[in-house]
Amino acid sequence: MAADDQMGWRQQFSLSREIKANLRVLPTRELNSETPAELLDQPITPIDLLFVRNTGRMPVFSANQIANWTLTIDGCVERPQRWTIDELKTIGSRNVTAVLECAGNGRAYFPANRLINILDARAMALDRLLSRTSFAKPYQFARGFRPRWKKWPWFAGTVMWADGAVGCIEWTGVPLAELLRQCGVKPGAVYTGHHSADLSLGGRGPALSRGLPIAKALHPDTLVAWAMNGEGIPPLHGGPLRLVAPGYPGSAWQKWIGRIEIRDRVHDGRLMEEYRIDGEVIEEMPVNCVITRPANGFDIPAGPALGVGGYAWSGRSPVERVSVSADGGASWREARLGEQSGGRFAWRRFAIDLAGLGAGPVEIIARARDGDSEQPLQSRSRHGNPIGYCNNVARRVRGRIV
Repeated sequence: MAADDQMGWRQQFSLSREIKANLRVLPTRELNSETPAELLDQPITPIDLLFVRNTGRMPVFSANQIANWTLTIDGCVERPQRWTIDELKTIGSRNVTAVLECAGNGRAYFPANRLINILDARAMALDRLLSRTSFAKPYQFARGFRPRWKKWPWFAGTVMWADGAVGCIEWTGVPLAELLRQCGVKPGAVYTGHHSADLSLGGRGPALSRGLPIAKALHPDTLVAWAMNGEGIPPLHGGPLRLVAPGYPGSAWQKWIGRIEIRDRVHDGRLMEEYRIDGEVIEEMPVNCVITRPANGFDIPAGPALGVGGYAWSGRSPVERVSVSADGGASWREARLGEQSGGRFAWRRFAIDLAGLGAGPVEIIARARDGDSEQPLQSRSRHGNPIGYCNNVARRVRGRIV
């Protein structure tokens, strides 16, 4: 479905500031807002604290367009079909709690990106200053100039996420497998191709068109969703319909979905060539964690044990343990893990009390392990990964015992 309009950056910025006042807006030409890690300290992330990721212009839909929204499935199927949202709801409804994570989460921690983080901080300070003025042209100039330093070849990627391009949400929708069953998937089907209404920043062609292997499309937890945390999905997060592909990067969870094309080959849509490591499309996300307490930069009095906590998750296999160090990785203690009450793709709480820490600076490191691997202590190699995806390096917070 074509949008009535595409939202300009100032409109996006104002909308994000209004709805998500506690998020950090990153200085990119498209709207990207990150959640501070300490605000992720809940089993289910509130919608107003969930990060925002865009690869192009945000579409704007009228109330009439949303009321008459349809989803089409065609391509390598026996019976192409189209449904309204109300018709989808009559087919079936399923709730799935799953972590939504951008493939670029942790990109800021690549050593090559240290300088760009300083430049980003300066750009964001200028953005905040100019956003309070009525002078649109200098504000737009600052936004347009800023991505140019990201073209420098020694930087990894463009959107400098730290820890907060992630959240855990309860999604409601119809299993995509049921829709594919009604369409009759042909034996030669290999992949899905996703099509939506957002346009590239230049206004020509789609902003993003990813897909899923047919086996993932048929997984019972893969949804065409219309609700998150019991509310209709807001346009900022891809409403009225978006895909939910638990364990896969957020780029595969197509927003504003209007058409799913079943293909007899790996999808070759917009940015499918970009979301790769060593030539392979990024599918299951690696094990990762976030430290939500204490907050980075903490000052805590000596004496009482230091409580450390956060969440761990993995797209590949269940989390088995989380280890925590307070001495730079020289020694490790195993944290307590909470129950996986939200299901396989929800994140899992970890907590530990560190007693006997002496006065002075301290660095807390947390690393999670699933059935396949453990978070590395150093950022992964950028060889074969020039854009800097899946940097699940062990997470750190620094502060002082006073």
